[in-house]
Amino acid sequence: MGSPKALLEVDGVASAQRAADLLKRCCSHVIEVGPGYTDLESVLESPVGAGPLAAFIAGSSRLDSGTPILLLACDMPEVSEELLHLLANYPTEQPTEKCVIPIADGQLQTLCARYSSKARSLAPTVWESGARSLRLLLEQCDVEMLDESKWGSHATSFAFNDLDTPEDLQAYLERRGRA
Repeated sequence: MGSPKALLEVDGVASAQRAADLLKRCCSHVIEVGPGYTDLESVLESPVGAGPLAAFIAGSSRLDSGTPILLLACDMPEVSEELLHLLANYPTEQPTEKCVIPIADGQLQTLCARYSSKARSLAPTVWESGARSLRLLLEQCDVEMLDESKWGSHATSFAFNDLDTPEDLQAYLERRGRA
């Protein structure tokens, strides 16, 4: 992008602050893994820039043990509060202890998902084994995968599109009629 994606503004709000605000409406304790772009408590992963698994471990270390984590990358501007509530409370009649991972376009959406307390406890061991992927962590856990038939009424088909390039941003703005 040429600058931190966390500071990318959409409708006058930085993407990191938008994600923080969404999560605060869905979770009792929210942590920013980053240098402090938001009004949240923040922590840096080690090493800095090591990717989502390292960020997951760092954020997890600041939360009460034994509870699941709702993870959200800041560069997904179409994720809705309704979708986050679905993930946090799936299934609604009795939330599962499994990880809850949406699938969109045949891909696991590991950066907008709920991770179980078991995933939290296993993550450091997975990291120490040399693995650097959330997908490799999920191979060690019970996972409930949600296809579009389960999340589609809670989000648009573009909910999991992230903004990695200027072209992604342009496509997003064009879809919204703001280019």
